[in-house]
Amino acid sequence: MGGRGASLEHQNGMKNMSALIAEEQRRQAMLGGDIAALEALLSEGLVYVHSTGGRDTKTTYLKKLASGSLKYLTLSFEDLQVHAAGPGEMVTGRMSAEVIIGGQSKAIRSLFLTVWMPEPGADGQQVMRMLAYQGAPYPV
Repeated sequence: MGGRGASLEHQNGMKNMSALIAEEQRRQAMLGGDIAALEALLSEGLVYVHSTGGRDTKTTYLKKLASGSLKYLTLSFEDLQVHAAGPGEMVTGRMSAEVIIGGQSKAIRSLFLTVWMPEPGADGQQVMRMLAYQGAPYPV
């Protein structure tokens, strides 16, 4: 992974994961169809804009994954870079995936931007949650 090294001690003193670690957890959860893990990583206010222009909320995105109408067969993130964003962090990079969408197999290559913000976790500690995702087609 490119960009700044990940640390368990957030730059603002938050004892948790950086956005870079959160991105890897998100990738693994998406690939494994782990709805519970994604539920914990995504903010309730999530705005998820796909590279096709489609838009999801946390609820609609998780429903697609849970129902199987969206399934990731392969998924990789490359050229990840982390950028400071107030109390949170933004991550930019490239995504390559093989997915099943509505029963059809599709290859996806996109550039993406995610916004991660600290939010209170179940134990009262701050955790990084993805607030926004914006994908854009990436020419092969």
